[in-house]
Amino acid sequence: MTSTVPDWVSTHLEPWGDQLGRDRQAYTNHVIRVLELCDALHFQHGGTIADKPTGRELFLVAGVFHDLGIWTAKTLDYLGPSAKLARDWLRANDRSDLGDDVSRLIEDHHKITQASAPNSPVEIFRRADFIDASLGLRRFGLPMPVYREIARKYPNAGFHKRLLQLAGKRLVTHPAKPAPMFKW
Repeated sequence: MTSTVPDWVSTHLEPWGDQLGRDRQAYTNHVIRVLELCDALHFQHGGTIADKPTGRELFLVAGVFHDLGIWTAKTLDYLGPSAKLARDWLRANDRSDLGDDVSRLIEDHHKITQASAPNSPVEIFRRADFIDASLGLRRFGLPMPVYREIARKYPNAGFHKRLLQLAGKRLVTHPAKPAPMFKW
């Protein structure tokens, strides 16, 4: 990879800057934290620098698009819209070969139960997002200082507050299904 992860993420989120609006920095930092946590989990399971997640397009694309449907489709039922955005981007960039794998990372990243083997891309991505979504309360064995250092470098910038606001609105309009992104 020729650019840094923050640069790659910022550049690839640029087309959706208007839709992200005031949440742009918050979402950008969330994506970077998730990707950094993917690396940390990868190394925890004996992975090498040569195949670390932040050096793989699979993870970078899934990271950028995994929650983007919240803003582009204006819904908390965003897994499908997010996966579609990723597939469209992959197709436009001659990388359709990654479509199924990227879609699986996106579609399973809010699975409550384990999605795959602990060192698989799907499970690493799911766990990394869970760590960040829980503000490090659930870390899958990752030491708290590792999470704190990543969170210090890429501050929350209101990301979790915004999610709580959106969840509150969803609860009012869809009380029977307030969190459609979660699955077993």
